[in-house]
Formats: sequence, structure tokens, C-alpha cells
Amino acid sequence: MTETPRDAPIRILMLEDSALDAELIQAQLSRARMAFVIQRVWTREAFLAELDGDRHDVILADHVLPGFDGDTALTLASERVPQLPFIFVSGTLTEELAVQALTRGARDYVVKQRLQRLPDAILRAIREAEAREKLRRAEVELKQSRDRLQLITDSMPALIAHLGPDHRYRFANNAYQAWHGRPPAEMIGLQISDVAGPGMFDAALPHLQQVLQGQRVSFELEVPRADGSARHVLLDGVPEIAADGQVAGYYTLARDISDLKQAELLLRDANESLEQQVEQRTADLRQSESRLQAVFESSFQLQVLISPEGRVLDANRASLAAILAEKSDVSGRLFWDSAWFSGSPDAATAVHGAVQAAAAGNESRQELELQLPTGTRSFEFSFRPLLDHHRTVTAVVSEAVETTARRQAEEALRQSQKIEAVGQLTGGIAHDFNNILTVIAGNVEHAKLLTDRLGEQAAPVSRPLDNALKGVLRAASLTQRLLAFARRQPLLNQAVNLNEQVQGMQDMLQRALGELVRLEIATAPDVWCVEVDPGQLEASILNLAVNARDAMPDGGTLMLETGTSVLDEEFAEQNPDVPPGQYAVLRVRDDGHGMDADTMARVFEPFFTTKEVGRGTGLGLSMVYGFVKQSGGHVQLDSTPGSGTVITMLFPRSSLPLPGPRLAEDNGYAEYEARDEIILVAEDNDDVRAYTVEALRQFGYRVLEAHDGPSALRLLDRPDVDVDLLFSDIVMPGMTGWELARQSRQRKPALSILFTSGYPRDHQSNNQLGRNIAILPKPFTRIDLARAVRGTLDEERAG
Repeated sequence: MTETPRDAPIRILMLEDSALDAELIQAQLSRARMAFVIQRVWTREAFLAELDGDRHDVILADHVLPGFDGDTALTLASERVPQLPFIFVSGTLTEELAVQALTRGARDYVVKQRLQRLPDAILRAIREAEAREKLRRAEVELKQSRDRLQLITDSMPALIAHLGPDHRYRFANNAYQAWHGRPPAEMIGLQISDVAGPGMFDAALPHLQQVLQGQRVSFELEVPRADGSARHVLLDGVPEIAADGQVAGYYTLARDISDLKQAELLLRDANESLEQQVEQRTADLRQSESRLQAVFESSFQLQVLISPEGRVLDANRASLAAILAEKSDVSGRLFWDSAWFSGSPDAATAVHGAVQAAAAGNESRQELELQLPTGTRSFEFSFRPLLDHHRTVTAVVSEAVETTARRQAEEALRQSQKIEAVGQLTGGIAHDFNNILTVIAGNVEHAKLLTDRLGEQAAPVSRPLDNALKGVLRAASLTQRLLAFARRQPLLNQAVNLNEQVQGMQDMLQRALGELVRLEIATAPDVWCVEVDPGQLEASILNLAVNARDAMPDGGTLMLETGTSVLDEEFAEQNPDVPPGQYAVLRVRDDGHGMDADTMARVFEPFFTTKEVGRGTGLGLSMVYGFVKQSGGHVQLDSTPGSGTVITMLFPRSSLPLPGPRLAEDNGYAEYEARDEIILVAEDNDDVRAYTVEALRQFGYRVLEAHDGPSALRLLDRPDVDVDLLFSDIVMPGMTGWELARQSRQRKPALSILFTSGYPRDHQSNNQLGRNIAILPKPFTRIDLARAVRGTLDEERAG
């Protein structure tokens, strides 16, 4: 992508099959007063044709298209035009898909319900692409500079080398081939004695040991050549000081001074030759300084040269670009009082100490977040003393590598992994806990049936059993809510009474809020029915309640209100993504510390949080926003610092009637009586299997049992057994319930099948067989078991 003048129209390649959505996007860009040219395509062939040539500045792509999809388009664009920014604009993009798209190369994602974000997203993506292009060019220039330095080194007649502490060559210029008959590439890894001979190495070793102790040395010696002759050389040795202050190796510059030595012996007048040498060395130094300055200016790191007193001597282009300044603006100023740190007082104090330490000869590193004219950015600073040959500090070098993008990506990944771990842990606990509740519920219910037969004399025992059974059901409900909060339940929209939903959460909310926060619930008597996922609704309410609690550290009041509202055309004009109509209202109000305008502008962004590190994921409010929007609703936010926060969720009115109150279940078993059928129970949990088998036998069924899938298949293969119903757990070691059902139907196509599971995620199946099989969730009571088994058998016969 070539740089486009800022006043030129933005060239947009739009991958969108919907003409209406394309018009909405164009309208949004026009409202933002953006100059643009759009080329819309909606097929793979047309998209590939548009990728050829430098014709576009940005790609806007829908996620789902007929015969094509945004993920494939992202892959093709990354392969062909990796420098071209790619932005998803979709109405179906979930949070998880968006994160995956960003990790695969997309620059941003914008949901179609929030197109007002699109102009800023486009401009930001183009700016970032131009910055990356400038960085690439800088890197190319740096490589060219290094290649020129290599050419210059190879053109010099002096022997130039870089060696390690073991006196093995790491680098050698072409002059070594003329002297020793070895190409530089062959010398890498060889010792000096392997190249120049043991005698020369023994003569040079005392001087080289001084270099390895950190001293710069210069000495003369004879060096044999490949033709058998020996020449006098003047060898300079310079130690290579690592970041930790240790000598990591050394550099040598060996110049042939044989002619000079001969002139000294024959003619003691060497002034002219000496002057020439001085001039040559001065020119070499100037040339070297020029090369170093070029490297300094072309580096993408922020590099600043500072006097021992702390004043800026020089600064490269990257460091000046970060503060939008010229070199004359900072030269001579105290480094810690300059524009780099004027907006970050704490950082300025740390830098002051680091510069003073470097001036005393001590290196240091600092992780700093700076408020710069170019925005808030994070850097890793290093401060190193610059020493002369007397090891006197002549200057301090400050180098900074930007870590903003890396830190943001690491934090986002860390928070995402935490959330996934919580979900996995919650799901595993729920599976085992529901198995335990199944056994407890069944045995309590059985004991209650026995006591009911005793009449009034068993009343003292019957009431505790009733309480125990209610406790089991409350524990099961709590498990389901935990799973919903961990987002481990499949989404299921159904008719919901907001009053009953909120009142049913009162106990759980009071426990989550603690003793300092008072919970008040105000319900409207004529609230309308809505169609939402009850689990996601509870998770959203719980998220908002926890946020409100954290906003009231000294206590306060949390008010939950329900009601109705009719949104008119005027409201719809002000909120284009909300159609007018009748809405049920759920309002969460607290009297906490509130939010300012900047926080309110970002509060629904994924991973944005005002809480300290480790106390918030930044996903709670974004999950609430996504859930309400997916349910066809709207979220309103009203907050003032010091006056609390009000979050209003509006859900479209449903034509379905309000769900009525749940009636007490009949505990009679008469209508579920067995008819001499044979049931095969496959369950890996011994206690659950024993309880299930015993209950079914008490109902009058003939029961076979298996502890895993292979055992169940062996029972089905017996010629003397004609099983009417397979009752199987879904999660079992070795073979899942889905696989057991598939193989069982292959053997007995008419076999009735009923699943059970304590983990709602197990309810999901990708094949037609799984979608046609009923599931009895754990924990289940005996009446639940009797009803499900009888219903499955009767349904199979009726079908």
C-alpha cells in the first residue's frame, strides 16, 4: 500500500453482499464527512481480482456471505496484500470470533449495530498501516546501511576481526584472505592459532588477556602470511562490554606497518609518514562516526545521548517523532524535564535517578508508561554509561523500545485465558456435583415416599425430608446459575416474566452484594413478556450487581426495577439501531461513585476496566451489551461522578403470554406404570447407576446395567435380551453417550434412547441423531425419571 495524500479520498474495497448494508455504511461514512471511494464486491473471484494492484487503502468485509466468508477473505488478503488493513463489519460477529479475527491479522471489527465506530476505525487502521510501511522502509534503510558498512570494512586493507573470549573468530573482513589464504566465512569458529600459527598467538596472548580484562591495547608483532613471509603489524584490541558489564569478546584492527618499520630502521625521519597515518586515522574515525550517526538516526528505537549532568546532547528521529518536536527544542534541556516526561511526573523522577546512576557508571532498566503528545505509550528504557579508553563516563545513552502493543496483547490474552479456565473449572465441578445431587435427591424422595405411607405418625420425619429435598433443588438451581454465569450453557430464548426472574434471584444477589449493600426490588404489576435466554439474563443482572457493589466500597443501595416503555419515532431517530415499539424495562440503579464522560464512552468495550489489575476482566459490561443487543434490545447508561450509575436494559415486547407460576408437581406414579419393558442403564458413576436401577425396578421395569459404553453394547448383542430403552449418561470414559447411541441404533434401529447429563454443554450435538433424543438433566427426582422414561417409550410407540 503506497501512502495516499491525506486530502485524497480513501479507497475502500468493500466485501458485502447486502446492498442495503453497503448503503448504510456509505451513509455513516458520509455523516462523518469522510472523503472516500468504494469498490463493492461480494464473490471470491471479484475479491481476488481487486486484490491485484495497489488500488485500495482499506478492506471492509462482512463475516458471512453466500458461497464465501470473511475468514477466507482475511486469509487471502493476508497472503496477497498483508500491508492492506482489514476490518470486519458484520452483524453476526461474536466476541470470540472477533478476538480470533484480531489474532489472525484483522485490524479491527465493527458490529453493524454500531457503525458510528467505523469512520474512526478506518482512519486508525490506515494510520497504523502507514506507520508500519514507514517502519518497513526504515528497516530496509538500516539493512542497506549495514551492507554499506560491510562493504566499507571489506574495502579496507587492515585486518578487522571480532573474536570471542575463547579467541575464536566471529567476524573477519576480506583482508584476511589476502594475508592467510582463507575466505572470511571459513574463519568463523577458528582460533587465532589455527589461522596465524601458534607462535604469533603466543606472542599476542599477554596483550589479548589485557583486553579480556576490559583494557584497550595497541601493540606490534610479526604476523606470518600465506606465502611464507612475515609482516609487521600494529594491532589494536578493544573489549566488547556486554550489558551486564562483563567482557563478551573483543575487536581487533591489525594494520601492516612493515614499510613503516623499515623506514624507521633506514631513516629515522618518519614525521611525514606519521602525519599521513594520523590523517588517515582521523579520516577513518570521521567516516566511522558518520556511519554510527546514520545508524543512530535510522534506528526505530528511541535513542537519546545525554551529558553526565543530564542534559540532552543528541536525539534520533524516532525519539523526536514521539513528542512531535525538533532537535533544537530539546538540545541542552535536562532530560527528565523534557517533553518526553512532562506529562508523567512519576516517570520523570525514575528517569532522573536512572541518569544519575548511569553517570556514576551503573546501567539500569526501567518499564515506563508515558503520556506523550502522540498518546499514552509504554516503553522499556535502558540507561548505559558511555566510557572512554580511560573508563571515564563521557555521556549517558538512553534507549527505549516501545512495548505498548505487546503489553496490551498479553493482558488481553491473560484475561481471556482466566475466563476460559473459570468456565472449564465450573463445568467440571457442575458435572460431578449434579451426579451427587441426583443420588441425594433420589434417596431423600424414596425415604419421603416410605414415610408418607405411615401417615401422621411420620410427620416429624416427613417435614425434614421435605426441607432436604428443597435444599437439593436449590443446590441444583445454584449450579445452573453458576454454569450460566460461566457461559457454559447453550443459548435458549424463551418467554420470560422479568418480575419472576428478578425476584427469583434475590437470595443469590444478596449473597453476592454482601452485608454493606442493601438490595431493593421494585416490580411493575403489568410488565410485558419478553423472549430472552434466562441464564444470560441472570448472568447480566449478576454482572451489573457485582459492578455496583464494587462502586460502593463503603456500602449503599442497589435498586432493581421493572416496567414498560413505548419508544417513539423521535427516540428511534436519535438511536438508529433501535426500532420504535413496545419494550419491557429492567433498570439497575446504584448510588456509588459514578463514572465520568471518558469512562462512559468506553465502558462497553471488551477488556476495558477501571478496576485494579487482577480484579476485573473488562468483559462484564461488554457481555451485558452483547446479550441485550442479540436479544433485539437496547442498553442506556446514565452516570455522574459522585451520584451513582443507572443502567437500563430494554427488551422488545413478545407476543407470547407471560409464563404462569409453576404448579406443584404431582408425586404420583400411577400414569407412569411399567408395561413389562426392559431398560438398559449405562452410567459410569456407581452411586447414580445404583439409584437409577433401583428406582426403575421399583417402577416395575426389568433393568440391565452397564458401567460404560462397550459393556452396554455387549448386553445389546446378547440374543436372549430384547432391550426396549437405552438410558445413558452422555459423558463416560472410553465412549461417550453420543457414540453409544449411534452404535446402538445401528444394531437396533427401533431402540428407544433417553440421555441424562449433569453438564449442560453435553447437550450439544452436531448430528441429526443427537437432536432427536431427549435429555433428562441431572439432578433428577424419581418422578422426573418415571415421567421421562414413560414418555420416551410411549412416544417411540406412537411414532
